Amino acid sequence: MENETNVPPEENTAGAANSAETELVESAAEATPVTDPKATIKIEGQTFELDASLAQEDKTLKVVLQPHFASIENANITREVKDGKLSVNIVKRAQHKGHAA
Repeated sequence: MENETNVPPEENTAGAANSAETELVESAAEATPVTDPKATIKIEGQTFELDASLAQEDKTLKVVLQPHFASIENANITREVKDGKLSVNIVKRAQHKGHAA
């Protein structure tokens, strides 16, 4: 019985190692400092600038852009920092239709 209870902690340890690895990857991406006060936003074929502070989190970005771009609610949002400037690429996800065509 004691051996049986030792199996799940080993699995949990492997899971913890994987989540720690994921955190390191995310931290490395965030390690590049954003020094430019403006971010470049690309959405629906348009490119414009927005305060970098508003573009750093998905939730804030969605609140700011929702009135202008309804598609942002379910969009894929990716960020890249190059030479201190934040670039945000927003790509609309395909929606399933409720009926057959």
